[in-house]
This record gives sequence, C-alpha cells and structure tokens, in this order.
Amino acid sequence: MVYQSNGMMLRTVKEVFLNDDNIVRICEDMNNAPNSYYTVIILKNHILAKRFLEITESNNDKPSKCYIDVFSCEEGLGIVADYVKERNLLDFYMGKELTLEACETVCINLIIECISTKMPYPVLYLALKQRQIQLERDNNVMLSMPYDFSELDSEIGEEECVVLAAEILRDLLESKSEEKAISYELLSKKVVKESYDTFKDLYFDIKMAAKKPEKRGFFRRIRAFFSRNSSRIFKLLLRISIFLAVLAIIAIVCRIITGEIPFLRLFVNTFKRIGTESLIR
Repeated sequence: MVYQSNGMMLRTVKEVFLNDDNIVRICEDMNNAPNSYYTVIILKNHILAKRFLEITESNNDKPSKCYIDVFSCEEGLGIVADYVKERNLLDFYMGKELTLEACETVCINLIIECISTKMPYPVLYLALKQRQIQLERDNNVMLSMPYDFSELDSEIGEEECVVLAAEILRDLLESKSEEKAISYELLSKKVVKESYDTFKDLYFDIKMAAKKPEKRGFFRRIRAFFSRNSSRIFKLLLRISIFLAVLAIIAIVCRIITGEIPFLRLFVNTFKRIGTESLIR
C-alpha cells in the first residue's frame, strides 16, 4: 500500500495493527533519504476520525499537534506521525538487574516525556494504557502513538492520565520493594487513593523520594559498565570466537595439506637469516 501526503510517498513496510476501527502501518518515504520511516494510522471509523480531529485541533491544554499531516484515502482518514523505534518498555526494562537509582531515572524520564509530549490527553491516555512506551539504551523514554483508537474519549483529561502513569511507575519500582524504596512505598499509598491530579505533582514526589546518587567505587563502576554494555560485549566476544574458530579450521586444513601452518612462520625462526648473512651457527 502506498500513500501520498504532504510531498511524501509513503510505502508500507510493515502492518503492525488492524481492527474494525483503524489500521496502523509503518511506512517509508520513497521521496526522501532511505530509512525515512513514519507511522501511518488509518481511521476507518468516521466517528472516530471526526473525534480525533476535534481533539487535536481544538484542545486548549495541549494545542500542539501530535501528527505531521492528515490525508484522505479510500480506507478513511490517514494520520502521519513520527516513527519511534520499537524498543518496548515491557520487553527491555530489567528492573531486578538495575539499581534503584536507574529505575527511578526511568520513572522520572517517563514523567518528563508525558509532560513534554505533543499528544493531547485523550491520545496520551491511550498510549499509556496500551503501553506504547519505548525505552532507549540510555534509559530515556519515548512515547509512540497508540495502536487501537476504538476507545478514544474526548473527555479524558490530565487527571486520568497521571493516575494511569502513577500505576505504571509503581509497577516499574515494584522490583525494589524489598529494598524498602521510599519512592515505591509513596507511590503504592498514593495510587490506591488516586491522589495525583497533575504530572507536576507526580514529578515532584518521585524527585523528592528518589535515592540520592552515590559516589561509586572503581569496581562498582566497572560492574555498571559491563551491565550497561553486556549485549555489545557479548556480540564482540562472539565475533572474536568466530574469527578464532575460522582461523583454527584454516590451520588444520593447511596442516593436513602442506604439513605446516604458513602463518606460524611469522613467529618461528623469523630471524634465521638477515640479507645474505645466516644467524645459525
């Protein structure tokens, strides 16, 4: 499927969601540089399409548009949004392996993303509810557009969003409950009472309760480095192992065919002769 929108020719690369109300596809812009990806949402339900436009164009609290362009097509209303690389929080957040400080950093980054996002609250609520939260390698957090728009509700405001976000943060910090983390205990109490009304209140609570950074010793810094880069180190060691294995196979084959290993000549009897002079007596 190819769509035309605002000078872009968007070719479908992957379809990631489909239901009776909307379709979500990842598309590549063929008119620009390679790997120019966008998220294209097709709202097939005309009532939902009208509701979405009303929310995004007349929202006084968050007037910024959460999309790049809209267009009409045979399937319905098309919405072009930025593509956020898929690295879902549920798949890549390893709370038990992270320090409490790192977990709280992820939580703070999520709050900041909720505050700074261009999504109006009804769309933000769907993104949080559907866990369209992407965790980057440096523990920054990005929100991507929700997939299912069937429950889009124009009455949703900041309070509903912040209550849902607080529940997500509590779940993220649950792995640190045994450490009696103040941030987890505070969230656990306030989530039950639905005490939060704004993201600023949630931010100040987590910031206040967060564990203060400690000066790490040499060995702790080394362990943290290996923990952060474990996947890269594994890939490097795997490549080195493959290279050594290939080298060993070549050596065995050469030994069988020629009776010697050619590249070992570099290390064995290298200086028997210099020019015309023999060093062997």
